[in-house]
Amino acid sequence: MDEQARRARLMRTIPPHSFRPWPLPRAVSPAVQRLEAALAAASADQVSALVDQFVATELADGTPLIEHSPKPSHSIVTFCYRGAGAKLVYLAANRLTDHLDPADTLMRRLDRTDLAVLSVEMPNDWIAGYQFITPPAPLPSAALHEPFTARQLQSISKSIRTDPLAREHLPNKLHPEQHSVIALPGAVPLPASSRAEGWQRSDHQITTPVSGNDVPVTVFRHSQAGADAPVVLVLDGEVWLQDDLLINSLHQAISTGRTPPIQLVLLHAGGAGARQLDYACELDESELLLEKVADVLEGSVSAPWITAGSSLGGLFAMLSAVRHRGPIAGAVAQSPSLWWPSDAPMSPVVGRWFTEFADAAGASSPVVVQVGLLENTLATTVLEAREALRSRGELIETPVDLVRGGHDIVWWRRALPVGLIAQLARFN
Repeated sequence: MDEQARRARLMRTIPPHSFRPWPLPRAVSPAVQRLEAALAAASADQVSALVDQFVATELADGTPLIEHSPKPSHSIVTFCYRGAGAKLVYLAANRLTDHLDPADTLMRRLDRTDLAVLSVEMPNDWIAGYQFITPPAPLPSAALHEPFTARQLQSISKSIRTDPLAREHLPNKLHPEQHSVIALPGAVPLPASSRAEGWQRSDHQITTPVSGNDVPVTVFRHSQAGADAPVVLVLDGEVWLQDDLLINSLHQAISTGRTPPIQLVLLHAGGAGARQLDYACELDESELLLEKVADVLEGSVSAPWITAGSSLGGLFAMLSAVRHRGPIAGAVAQSPSLWWPSDAPMSPVVGRWFTEFADAAGASSPVVVQVGLLENTLATTVLEAREALRSRGELIETPVDLVRGGHDIVWWRRALPVGLIAQLARFN
């Protein structure tokens, strides 16, 4: 593929973007109100001790601070950042922060303190990854069709900070600073899991047919899995190699008899540009990629395969369930990029999955489709795809398919095992 063709294909994988369609649900924290009242009456030498006391008492269980809301279905969530060196602190929370209007989530520094806060009222089932941004100068607002420059993005990247007091942290594929996690009590729960023991690991490498990159393929074979055991192929496999929740959850399901023993195949991505080319691909290209993975497994070609992925990986999973209904027995798609392809702006097209599904007369292997309800440029399209699959009897539903969250690994990792277990239970 020459450079011009490569660029043209990459342009078709640029996702739609827009302002957040609803106002930031600002709230007032009773605990912060009490602190501010105490600060107003305090002398200068008492201020630091009052903030220390607030942190030691109100934030003892971790951050952000969670308080009851007048609405029983909601909670008041207060993000807190303490640091004298940061004059400006922005909250970057997945799909809560509007990246086209960063000033909307500029945190408020309490008078005479090194504590910055931002309180919002959110539904009790909300879950999100978040970080703080502490730039040396105010972040510019981006025009809708004029994204940040490379220099601006570099400056933002240098200013990203994790929340050291967060209740949960997760590795960040795109940045050395970890994801901090907020999961309100009703959020999608962590799946049951137990330490995966007795799995045989083998490491391989394939050359992807579109990008031409050499990418690792990591295979975990359960000790009781024969050559005909179901194959679970997970895209962006390097993410799940760093996070043992997936294999531990599947191990628990196998141990308790909910699913048969399996072969878990983690197909690594070759980087951002490569995955855009390899996952948003044509029929012959997806067929060739699957064949290359099958060659790694040798005797398991006739076994039922389940494809799974998130974002562009979710798109690949759904396309494979339509295109390759023989070998692909099912799919789990999380926040699938069903807007693909992004063609000329004045010549809008129906997403490719919809046209291929229609051309196949609604034939698809059964699919679990999950989406974050805060994905404002994607959720409606994904819900429409769910209904199309439901009308043909090819939608497999789980309790965690519609999540009060964004385009976010923090809920993908919790929901993916549930979707896979629902698929694999068909082969018990």
